[in-house]
Amino acid sequence: MNTLKYKGYIGSVNYSEPDKVFFGKLEGIDDLVNYEGESVKEITDAFHEAVEDYLIFCEDQGVKPEKSYTGTFNVRIAPATHRDIANLAAEENISINAFVKKALAEAVANYTPEQKIIPKRYPTPSERHLATLNEPEETYGTTTTVEVTIPSKEMSFAKEIFKRFGWDFSPIIKSV
Repeated sequence: MNTLKYKGYIGSVNYSEPDKVFFGKLEGIDDLVNYEGESVKEITDAFHEAVEDYLIFCEDQGVKPEKSYTGTFNVRIAPATHRDIANLAAEENISINAFVKKALAEAVANYTPEQKIIPKRYPTPSERHLATLNEPEETYGTTTTVEVTIPSKEMSFAKEIFKRFGWDFSPIIKSV
């Protein structure tokens, strides 16, 4: 699709051979704003005028004008995540871009807002444990003991995480 850009808006450009006219509309907004012209100059001028008219209309109506979306944005991710995405895309024999588009479309389709109010659940005595975080002395010079709450069913997972971080894990049951 051919496009025009002006003041952050994107407009499509199409051609009708029977009518011998260029036509288009503002893309990426819910309102319908269209324009036409018989030459490249006319369609460009009509597009600029359509954007200006749209902005004036929004101001007169007291509404915030929508902005077009280009369909392009930058996301900064960890290099390891970038590598993982590249590997997964290669396994599916698609580009990284196609993989990310697919993942985002699935995420949007399956999105459900998180519950805003989560009732506080107090841990049972069997879920209260102490963990000692031994940081390297040459870096931090301290040993810190913190209390963590771990559900019984997640105990083996927690032990594995602590082990991977080099932390001592001493399951000390503490009563509340």
